[in-house]
Amino acid sequence: MTRRLWILSAVGLVLFLLVWAAVAAGMTQAADERLLHVFTQWRWLDPFTFLGDGRVIGAVSIMLVVILWFFRRNMRGVILVLAAVGGGYGLNEWIKHLVGRERPPHAGIGGFSFPSGHAMVGTIYLLLLAYFLAQTRAKRGERAAIYGVFAALALLTGLSRLSLQVHYPSDVLGGVGLGGAYLAACLALYRMWIHRGGRL
Repeated sequence: MTRRLWILSAVGLVLFLLVWAAVAAGMTQAADERLLHVFTQWRWLDPFTFLGDGRVIGAVSIMLVVILWFFRRNMRGVILVLAAVGGGYGLNEWIKHLVGRERPPHAGIGGFSFPSGHAMVGTIYLLLLAYFLAQTRAKRGERAAIYGVFAALALLTGLSRLSLQVHYPSDVLGGVGLGGAYLAACLALYRMWIHRGGRL
């Protein structure tokens, strides 16, 4: 599984870099504007944006840390949550300022646009939660269902930023790609740490 995680991380990183290069070259602007207009009709997506709110992410992460620390005695899992969610948030902010892309006109909120923090950090914490939940299930079908549900929630969280008109589609695609790449790398290192008895 660790090898597959590294492959997923590489694929996600390549996707992110390709989207970033296209954004920097101005190749996505026309398609971004057309697709953003389409999403004005998809207002049913708006409520899903709360899943990517910083307070929700913080509350869920704290809950997960408490469960792993006090009930599972899994300190390595605690470190994984802190590194994945906290590190992902920091990485997102750094790249946003590095790229410096303006949000869509009339977004109504401040900050830079690429990559979408809701899409990136939402992908990280929701799939991380799915990972720990899946570990409690023995049947492969049940684990697949858990991943499917949480992946769908992550996707809806990213798409809600389009219906709200606060991000371009390429921002969301880049956020999902980088979030998936970063989480897969964190999980691969975590599994290597466990298998080597705590030594990386």
